[in-house]
This record gives sequence, structure tokens and C-alpha cells, in this order.
Amino acid sequence: MLEDSSIKLLYQRRLEQNLMHSPCSLTIDVEWQTLKNTLQQAANEALGKRKKRRHKRRLILWNEDIKNLIENKKKVYLWYLTTRSESDKLEYKWLVAIVKRETGKIKRQCWETFVLRIEHDLHGRQINAYKIIRNLKRTEKDNLRLKPIVEHMARLLSKTLD
Repeated sequence: MLEDSSIKLLYQRRLEQNLMHSPCSLTIDVEWQTLKNTLQQAANEALGKRKKRRHKRRLILWNEDIKNLIENKKKVYLWYLTTRSESDKLEYKWLVAIVKRETGKIKRQCWETFVLRIEHDLHGRQINAYKIIRNLKRTEKDNLRLKPIVEHMARLLSKTLD
């Protein structure tokens, strides 16, 4: 957060202002408490506070539109089970496709807002971005490790067959 030059400058100015207005004391304990409070106040003013969330954030897929689409799909499916006609089956398949399309749209929107939050968040979600990138790299490395093993096993198999 302090890597951004404007935030760093704001923090330094707030710290200077707060230190100039803080009284000097004779004991080390009071001086330490004053310095600690001044640092915390400057950080709060420059960086802000962030609420701790105890629950994990999940995708928000279930809204009223999706609920209505799924209820309608279930009704059409039950109707298809009673009639077993091709037109009812086609209507059911059509509704399944609509539900998939709508949930896909919501998933894409959630992903885009998540990525935007990571890019523009000044309160530490960059850690999440690094974890995601690390996991992406890990899957690439895992795939790379499998290739030599498969080639080695193929060579061993060809030697035993010869």
C-alpha cells in the first residue's frame, strides 16, 4: 500500500503533522504511547481501516431471476415427465440452455468484479492475486513435470517390447 507514491506522501505528511502537534513528555512509557498513537492515527487517516470478514465470500449466483427460471424449468420438466411429448422435451431443453446462459453471465460478472477489486484494492487483496498467479503457475509446472515422466515410461515400455 505504501508503494504507491501518493499514499506514501500522504502518510508522511499526516505523520509529520501529528508529531508536531503531539506533546513531549518526560517518561519513556508516555512518549512511546504517544508515538504509537500518532503512527496509528496517521496510518488510519492515510490508508483507512478495513473490516475483517469472518465468512468466505462466495459467488452470488442465486437471485430472483435465476430462482424464477429454475422454478419454471422444474415445472416444465415435471410436465414433460407426465406427457413425454417431443415439444415438451424441446421446451425443457430450451429452458435448461437459458438457465446455463444466465448463470454463466452472472459468473462472468462476479469474476470481472473480483478481478477489478484485486487490481484497484489498496488494502491487501494483492495477496489473493499472487496466490491465484502462483496456483496458475503451479498447474503449468505440474503439467511440465508429467511430460518427461510419460516419455521415460514410453521408452521403458518400448525397450521391454523389443
